[in-house]
Amino acid sequence: MKVTSFYPGPATIHPSIPSLVKDAYEIGILSANHRSPDFMELSFAAKSQLRSQLNVPDDYDIIFISSATEAWEILPQSLTSKTSQHFFNGAFGLKWAHMTENLGVEVVKSSFDINASLPTDQINSLAEWLCITVCETSNGTMVDQNVLQELSSQRLPHQLIAVDATSALGGVILNFQLADYWFASCQKCLGLPAGLGLLIVSPAAIERGRLLGERSHYNSFLNLVEHARKEQTHYTPNVLNIYLLWRTLAAGPYIAATDRRLRDRMVGLNQMIQSNGALDWLVPNSSLRSPTVITLKTADPMALKERALAQKMILGNGYGAWMETTVRIANFPAMGDIQFRILMEWMSNL
Repeated sequence: MKVTSFYPGPATIHPSIPSLVKDAYEIGILSANHRSPDFMELSFAAKSQLRSQLNVPDDYDIIFISSATEAWEILPQSLTSKTSQHFFNGAFGLKWAHMTENLGVEVVKSSFDINASLPTDQINSLAEWLCITVCETSNGTMVDQNVLQELSSQRLPHQLIAVDATSALGGVILNFQLADYWFASCQKCLGLPAGLGLLIVSPAAIERGRLLGERSHYNSFLNLVEHARKEQTHYTPNVLNIYLLWRTLAAGPYIAATDRRLRDRMVGLNQMIQSNGALDWLVPNSSLRSPTVITLKTADPMALKERALAQKMILGNGYGAWMETTVRIANFPAMGDIQFRILMEWMSNL
């Protein structure tokens, strides 16, 4: 019996990946130069699928990078002159703030509790960027799009919004118009092997880059944009993952159907947990929970993971402040409904 991984990234990959890798090899795209017509056609096709399937606006640029953490670095390096504000309630949002600080930017840290909504009334007037993590992978919380809408409506004219969407992009509906700098890695909701990141930026973000004119680094933002607009990349990209991204998106449903499917699974899981005293939600308020990363409290996380492994299921470790008290479970699109039902049936008998 095959082991099923519910680890929240790198996570279970799309079931078609083995055959698609074979296809990529046979058509020769893996040897394509990233300045070649073949790669440029692939780049255009993959971006077109992202726009179609995920509702990315036509006037937003899509850029292939190495990872979401590279996007953490590009923002302070190329798009911030002095100050950014980071709203966070977990480990990854805090890491992003620390990375920004380490690169010499003044950071206003605005922490909030996992049982509270993001404080949209605490915008610092000096901040050039308002930075949020839409799905916090360390604790399974989510900033609702209505809250992001409120933040967007209250920002000052000079302020732009950056969103770490690593555990959201490809799993839930995102309104890209509400922010200017979106980024994610492919090894979570997109169901691909690790090693590819996406940066989705607004015209206002590009204008900010031109205003600052930073070109001191190999991955400077303007360099990224200029190559992306030619359907090229500034360094040799992960061609295989770009090909897999294109093919899996082309064969998959639109984001509205995926979003509905993941939320339906959460409803069933919530009903099971309410009738089972062995597990409980880390975040009691369902409106603050991520539909993609499930974080559950349990008396003995290690024992629970060992019991799950005996049934050929891998559960994720708790993370950061919740390492010793929780387990995390991926509810990503590549995970089949049958496998998810098997998990819930096993959990209902704990």
